[in-house]
Amino acid sequence: MPEQKESGQRLAGRLYATLRVLKFIADPRSPKPTLQDEFKDKDSPRQRIQALKLDLFEDLVTAVQKGRHAEAMAEVFRAMPAVVPLKQGALKDNLGQPELAEFNAGYRAQLTTLKETVPELLD
Repeated sequence: MPEQKESGQRLAGRLYATLRVLKFIADPRSPKPTLQDEFKDKDSPRQRIQALKLDLFEDLVTAVQKGRHAEAMAEVFRAMPAVVPLKQGALKDNLGQPELAEFNAGYRAQLTTLKETVPELLD
């Protein structure tokens, strides 16, 4: 297993960004992730990820069949192994200010990476 150099909280932010993009690809009516999103106070990575309700396989299959964002979907799936935190503590319920700053930084970094790869998907 590769060594992860980013903090667990930063990787949790990257994971959340990646899953938000995946949800947007599968369901364009869902809110589009943006770099302006800011997570504050007693934010919980675990609750944010669970709130995405990622039972998306039917929507993803439909998106692939319609040829909708196929390149973006491939890029998101390629990114997944690198953004999953190895330690469960990174996805704890509430973050303090330093950890929340890391989560936000990871979120924005991942959206920036995906935007560079598939600019037509994210503004």
